[in-house]
Amino acid sequence: MKWLWIILLAVVGVIAAVFAFEYLTVGIGHLPSWVPGHAAHKRGHLHKDGAIAAVIAIAAFAGAGWLLYKKIQADKDAAALASAQG
Repeated sequence: MKWLWIILLAVVGVIAAVFAFEYLTVGIGHLPSWVPGHAAHKRGHLHKDGAIAAVIAIAAFAGAGWLLYKKIQADKDAAALASAQG
């Protein structure tokens, strides 16, 4: 079950990172139509939206990394217990 959360957080992190990249590097008028905030004939970048997406990406990757670390530690503890018992 933990693998599901790890994969889900990693996917959310990748999607948020893509949105952050789009928001911070592409002008408002040149954003793809599938990206929220797309507006024709406007100038500038969506810095706040990009920063929020970047924070979400970092948090999702940190959460996935923490869950992965806990899973590896639990597996090591289980293996050490099994080898100690017999």
